[in-house]
Amino acid sequence: MQLGRIVRDYQRAYDEALVFLHESADEVQADQQVLAWIDGPTLMDLSTHLSEVLGLVTIEQRDYLGTPYVLNPNRRSATLQVARRLSLHALCETILRCWGATGPISTEAPDTPERLISVAEQGGTYPIPSAMATALLSANPQLRADPRPIIAAIAESGYERLWAIGFSQLQ
Repeated sequence: MQLGRIVRDYQRAYDEALVFLHESADEVQADQQVLAWIDGPTLMDLSTHLSEVLGLVTIEQRDYLGTPYVLNPNRRSATLQVARRLSLHALCETILRCWGATGPISTEAPDTPERLISVAEQGGTYPIPSAMATALLSANPQLRADPRPIIAAIAESGYERLWAIGFSQLQ
């Protein structure tokens, strides 16, 4: 474990991150500027891996669910530009998990992106929200991977009704 060590070598940090992502994510797009992947490991997973193997690396995403997000900000460390995206199903599941944990979500609330990020960064498998997301997408095939219309569709469908559908899918 390399705790306390700061990594300044960008190429070394980039190469290690690329290996980790190829082992952990289905779809990875990489160029020397940005590492991008869909679903897969969280930014915290990547940060933890890099910290354990190399040391502290700054991870910066310019737009993560509607807001900039930076892990381990340190002007002396290498900074990796990343673009983790959530698939439509994963985004629906994240919004449903956030709604269940914190109550109804408003697209107008200034803290909505931060609330969604905190849930998305928890990772894990959640069968009820996953089934809820499937039901939501079946009823709303026109939805796109944007929190605003998803939140509106959940409000229109009724969170409790979706939860009942998700709960009924448990075996």
